[in-house]
Amino acid sequence: MTSPSPPLGSEERPAPTGVPAPAARPAGRLAELPARAALVVVWSSGFLSGTLGLRYAAPYTFAALRFALAGLVLLAVAGIRRQRLPRGRRLLHLAVAGVLVQAVQFSSIYAGMDLGVPSGLAALIIALYPLTASLLAVPLLHERVSAGQLLGLVLGLGGVALAVTEGIELSLNCLPGLGFLALGLLGISAGTVYQKRFCGRMDPVSGNAVQLLAASLVVLVPALLAEGWDVHFTAAYWPVLLWSALVNSIVGVGLLYRLLQRHGTSQVSSLFQLVPMSTAGLGALLLGQRLGPLTLAGLVLATAGTLLTHHVRR
Repeated sequence: MTSPSPPLGSEERPAPTGVPAPAARPAGRLAELPARAALVVVWSSGFLSGTLGLRYAAPYTFAALRFALAGLVLLAVAGIRRQRLPRGRRLLHLAVAGVLVQAVQFSSIYAGMDLGVPSGLAALIIALYPLTASLLAVPLLHERVSAGQLLGLVLGLGGVALAVTEGIELSLNCLPGLGFLALGLLGISAGTVYQKRFCGRMDPVSGNAVQLLAASLVVLVPALLAEGWDVHFTAAYWPVLLWSALVNSIVGVGLLYRLLQRHGTSQVSSLFQLVPMSTAGLGALLLGQRLGPLTLAGLVLATAGTLLTHHVRR
């Protein structure tokens, strides 16, 4: 693409006068199931890669390396495709959304887990995102959340609570870490609403490159000033860094934005109710963690809530 990026919103073409936009067909929703499942699994793996990555790097340093590597890879792809980077107002909007979704969210998650918050509890707090994002989307995006969708969100969060509180012991030492997790929750909630409002049709390569590089510059400041660039480049660290950069940052966020382009914020965010259970399943499979009865019950409840949120009519 050699022409300058079009103005915001110019990619969206309204339906011809008198012809209503076609409703989503069941076959279309079925075709998107792989993308939705992949989003849940990839996002879940981010908690595991973060836990492993913190063994070798301080939280902001790990985040800066992750964002910079992913951003440079996408920048190279954009160069090969001869894509021009967004400019002006589009560039600013993309940078703001990237800082919120990437820098604020993930660096806060890493900082919270580094201060002692278990990965399961971290996943639980971020799983509140469906409620917070939906509440923000109502006044800012004029989205409507029906009683059935709200019930689905509440059921899903109830399942999340059952699944990830089993065996978790919370002490006062975790309180500062919980504050960072709350900041991360605010970041992804505000960021996805901002993304939906101002960057809904961004190019997945050049746009995500801008967002990741902006996020890397923001977290580079505390990584240098507060942590002194604390990282140990060992053979075991590189696979973790590559996974977090290429899979979590590029594939995971790309899937999130793709679904946000096609659906309401409340519908897409409800998928995050499955992330804690998916994290628990991956932990059991890869790290030998036990799945207890409350975890299994929570999985059923959260799945029911997510299905209700996706299929109820507004």
